Amino acid sequence: MKKFLRKLGKFIIVLFAIFATCTLLIISGIWGYQQYQDYKLGKYLKALPTDPTISTNTTVELHGDEQIGNDKMLIREKVEAGLNPYVRDTSGNGISDWDAIHTYKTDPKKFSTAGDGISDLAKIKEGLDPTKPLDKKTIDEFSIENDELNVEIHTNDLNAKYHTFIEPYEHPDLNSIYQPVRDAVQFFNYKGEVELTLPEGVKNKERLKAFYFDFNKEDFVEIKKQHMKDDAIFATINDSFPVYILDPNTYERIEKYYYFRVSGFQFSRAFAGFDHKVFIFKRAWRGSDQFVEDTYEDEDYGITELSIGKIGPISAAFLDGVYALLDKIFQPLKNTDGNLLARALLDYGTVMGTPEYVKKYSIPWIFDDEFNQEEVYSAKVIDTGFLANQHAFKFGNMLTPLGDGGICAGIVRVIERVFNHEDIERELSYKPETLKSWLRELILQSGYKSLSYDLEPQLEQYPFLKNGNLYAYRFTDEKIAHIGVDKYIDDIVIDPSSLSDPDSTLIKMLETQWIYANEFINYKTKPYQSSKLSILDQVEESLANGQTVYASLHKESGGHAVNIYKMEYDEFDPNLIRLYAYDSNFPYGRLKQEKKKELFMNIYKQKKTTEDGVEEYFQFDYTPFPSQRDNYSYNNVESNDEIRFFVNDQALKGK
Repeated sequence: MKKFLRKLGKFIIVLFAIFATCTLLIISGIWGYQQYQDYKLGKYLKALPTDPTISTNTTVELHGDEQIGNDKMLIREKVEAGLNPYVRDTSGNGISDWDAIHTYKTDPKKFSTAGDGISDLAKIKEGLDPTKPLDKKTIDEFSIENDELNVEIHTNDLNAKYHTFIEPYEHPDLNSIYQPVRDAVQFFNYKGEVELTLPEGVKNKERLKAFYFDFNKEDFVEIKKQHMKDDAIFATINDSFPVYILDPNTYERIEKYYYFRVSGFQFSRAFAGFDHKVFIFKRAWRGSDQFVEDTYEDEDYGITELSIGKIGPISAAFLDGVYALLDKIFQPLKNTDGNLLARALLDYGTVMGTPEYVKKYSIPWIFDDEFNQEEVYSAKVIDTGFLANQHAFKFGNMLTPLGDGGICAGIVRVIERVFNHEDIERELSYKPETLKSWLRELILQSGYKSLSYDLEPQLEQYPFLKNGNLYAYRFTDEKIAHIGVDKYIDDIVIDPSSLSDPDSTLIKMLETQWIYANEFINYKTKPYQSSKLSILDQVEESLANGQTVYASLHKESGGHAVNIYKMEYDEFDPNLIRLYAYDSNFPYGRLKQEKKKELFMNIYKQKKTTEDGVEEYFQFDYTPFPSQRDNYSYNNVESNDEIRFFVNDQALKGK
């Protein structure tokens, strides 16, 4: 028997070793493949063109002796000093670059000139020398109180005194599901202990815990360091996620539920005895054939039968598939009366919550006095209906003899004007329209004056001018017929004069539109304060009117242009907006290769304390592939890049 057990033990060990080895090989293979795919993407991104006419260098060349907004420094002065020319305050500490240099003799590139972590603004407000280090241990503790939100900060951090913002956080859906015992609150620009006072009359205080709602995970996380004292919870926070006080017993009852409703009204009542049949399924480790049944009668809505049961992972996955199929079926019914009919007869979906909440959510008419589904918080989306495989060309950005950094601006302008039902010039020759562009053409002899086209002789070759379907156009000249089919962007220089029509005239048109777009952006439009929040309102208004927006992205030596066609407010973070972009560097076919449907940029609404008060603004981050941030990114979160928005050649400058 012992001999048999030893052999069995050895056999199990060998099997385990083989299994472990195979598992490691599979994991290594998957990891290696992903690394290879990442390497290929990085190589592609590095090779993408950047247009030198859309750059900070061009801005300096054309407008170096001008100022942006109420900045006292010239654009050229700021660039030569290594400062961000597009903002008044490069360091972000609330002191303008001009005042840092000329008034306080501090370093405009540093948040803390003395290097002790305390901002120059905080020291100046305290009557201290911002150039001299301060030992934080010598600072007496003080309190920051917000009586309206019933919170308090006890600290000796001067940055908290001048840079911290305490704001309420409202999310009716989360409140309905998780039933917090007090209003949620956010602390911006602060890390440390906070005091959250509990409302009077709260029972079982010893059970209560502080959580923060992680926007990235879309879930609650219990704060590790916290304790109860008197009628308050003291919690140590490390980020700006909203802080909630929850009863763990309630939190632990939150589950994912599937609901399904069929409404037959008088027809189903005649045959089955009910007007509405509602199923609610709790997702569990194991399913069950047993249901909890209930019946509700309502004077207006009739008889509702409710069945609550459990389903296992396989059944849950099946329902996910069924719901996805139903979404596709009912998608064409959106914004039509047919959709109302579908909703009247059938309703389905998933919801997180307690059993009580799910019942209220799936049959709200029964709990009319307690629950109003119309007030449930959801993300706001403004969508123009733009589709890359209809309203954009099959091919993407390209190099031409004069547009040797890519002619993205021309492609974007054509897409924008066609989609916005604006006429494209049937015939156009580049003529410098400002003194600066005329002098640049004369002195540098860039050759842009040779750019021209005439569509009139063969308008029938470009049906997209009438039907808006740019995607239907395909190159026919054998030299470039593969672009948009086998390849979507080519690194060859495409000379329109060497091609046959209609391709030759089309590329001449895109090339001329490229320099014409830059004439508007770089020559006619002076640099302006492009981070005002009211600009976002104008972007939203344009999209709501069905117009795509031209976005010009400026880096130091080269830039890019994209079409903005959709705006989405984050479901949970009120300060995050996503702008969806069509990028000619990633036409539809190329994007499919990366298994991506859409690209978007993040817009972060921000505020900071300055000498003049509180300044509100936004930052942008266009990094379509986070793992390739070093190779392809336009942002002013880590860099000094700029974004400007245009609609039909008019700059959006805010109010």
